[in-house]
Amino acid sequence: MTRVNTIRIPGLATGMDTDTVVKQMLVGEQNKIDKVKQKEQIVKWQQEIYRDVMKDLKNINDKYFSVTSKDSIVSSKAWNTLSVQSSNSSVMSATSRAGADNIHYNFEVNKIAEPAKVVSSKDNLDKLSNLADLGAKIGESFKISVGKDDKGNTLYSNPIKIESSDTIESLVDKINSNGNGKIKASYSKMTGSFSIESFDTGSNSNIEIISEDGSKSNSLAFLGLKTKKYKTNADGSFILNSKNEPGFDMVDFSGIASGSNSYIKVSGDDGFSKVINEQKNNFSIDGIDYSIYNKGTSKITSKKDTTKALDNMKGFVQDYNKIMDKMYSLITEKSKKDYQPLTEEQKKDMSEEEVKKWEANAKKGILRNDSEMRRFINDMQNAVFGDNVKVLSEMGVTSPQDYNKKGQISLNEDKFTKSLEYNSDKVYKLFAKDKSSIMGKMNDILNKNIGGSSSIFARKAGLERTSSVVKNFYSEQIKRQEDMIKNLQRKMDTKENALYKKFADLEASMNKLNSQMSYFMQA
Repeated sequence: MTRVNTIRIPGLATGMDTDTVVKQMLVGEQNKIDKVKQKEQIVKWQQEIYRDVMKDLKNINDKYFSVTSKDSIVSSKAWNTLSVQSSNSSVMSATSRAGADNIHYNFEVNKIAEPAKVVSSKDNLDKLSNLADLGAKIGESFKISVGKDDKGNTLYSNPIKIESSDTIESLVDKINSNGNGKIKASYSKMTGSFSIESFDTGSNSNIEIISEDGSKSNSLAFLGLKTKKYKTNADGSFILNSKNEPGFDMVDFSGIASGSNSYIKVSGDDGFSKVINEQKNNFSIDGIDYSIYNKGTSKITSKKDTTKALDNMKGFVQDYNKIMDKMYSLITEKSKKDYQPLTEEQKKDMSEEEVKKWEANAKKGILRNDSEMRRFINDMQNAVFGDNVKVLSEMGVTSPQDYNKKGQISLNEDKFTKSLEYNSDKVYKLFAKDKSSIMGKMNDILNKNIGGSSSIFARKAGLERTSSVVKNFYSEQIKRQEDMIKNLQRKMDTKENALYKKFADLEASMNKLNSQMSYFMQA
């Protein structure tokens, strides 16, 4: 703190060490300041420790409770106990979810799901071909369907106007920039053709071109647009051609073009067979996620593999127990009364290593019996075990008998592996299926305590990158201590200046008396 500069006269006349005397007379005031500074330091340490704990909890939350994390323990894939293989990954691939049973199927992909698409039939198109020269009507505007809203109403692009300077290339750009990412126009130099296709695939997808008034538009008729029309029976099933594939004709575009479903034959070694017609090329059946890429054949098989699910659980238990151990130690360790925060004067007489060791002891026990941390540990313990003690024990998950390991999890790997092998769906439902599962409850507790500026720990110590970092219980305490220190310092400065003034007056009086004595002695 900046002090007021004053002219201080040493005890030349009185023979006193004025600075030392004044310092001794201010010991009481300095002690008051030091005590408040010690209290402030303790609060700062409490806040630092709290924020360190919050950082650890945030890391656990991001690592295990985010579905996008590779170590996620809340996604169904994290509890997958099947390893699925494809004999022809260029045709299709598959992955399993928790609870899926072993599979052994033969797939014959005769047709993949296709988007609605129109293609030009006009010869010798070039990307720089002028639309007017091709027969376009300059000034016409049109809109293209871009899908449906939640209520099933058709949505359209922004109006697209044909201008005299437009080319195939600029038409492509106009359609793509006004289609909201739901349609794609393109030009192929290889085939010399222009095309528009929908983002979605399947028979429910379509491309419709209309005028601004909603009527059918012939704005792009000059391109000779055509579309695929698959041959179907009365029930909508595909009519197969000589290659045993769905047959189709290229027909003139009449204003609306539709996409088409896939045609996939599936058979099993037990004689089972069926045909699958899917809207999309990514679909799920019986807990298996399939991805179709091309026509062809592939054999999809699986085998039990609990390695990844077990490793995920082991990693989570290890990291979770580590932070629980840290928090329980903080609320139970005893403080060392003989170790208070050091004053600046005390630090002057100690080495850097001595200060470090002293402060490590001074920090012990400063969060003993902290109510928020204790409540968090209890809540987490109840979320894990609660009414699940018996079933968890059967799965190899128990609470440690050591009372110093409160809130922690003990994992019997052999029992847990067997549970994954023989009843993985039950394990998944108990641990991670929804918000009522163990992980769902734990995630809710984490969000309640570190989920934002209004969370419990944030309100107490402040959460990084939120408004609570400056507005929280500890920061307010620190501010009060700082104000108190400033007030005590001002009082001490005032008293110090007053004392120096008194000693200055005494010096002046002694100088005057000495002068008089000298005069009388010379007389």
